[in-house]
Amino acid sequence: MALEKVAARDRELLTLLRKWKGIEETTIRNCDAILRKSTNPIIGTLTGAIRSDSEKHRGILQLVIDGMTKKGFVLSPDDLAGVASLMNKHVDIEEKAIDMATEAVEMTRDPIAKQMLKLILEDEKRHKRMAEQMNELKFRITAKIT
Repeated sequence: MALEKVAARDRELLTLLRKWKGIEETTIRNCDAILRKSTNPIIGTLTGAIRSDSEKHRGILQLVIDGMTKKGFVLSPDDLAGVASLMNKHVDIEEKAIDMATEAVEMTRDPIAKQMLKLILEDEKRHKRMAEQMNELKFRITAKIT
């Protein structure tokens, strides 16, 4: 009985993920329409950033869908071993970017520029968190902790 509930929940999740992926695809098409229509560089840059994020989201959603419907997720210590030192360096690089972005936000007086720099700052913080999470995952896999 418990397995039936898990299977039903997984089917429901897959349906949700596929719908979400469809929304990301709609966002990409909508951004394309905005980019074709607008010549303003601010609108173009921000719309391009949204489009890029939606492409990334679509790819991640497809990875999750494939992980649930095909082979499952496989990540071994060997997969992480070759990039371990690079991941540590990447955390440091992101920290420097965060410091620079924070300083730039504080120095900027123009409200549009300030808002755009804040967007970059939030991305850099997210990048650092992602690199740290991959490092944590490396330790969990190596120690066989889930």
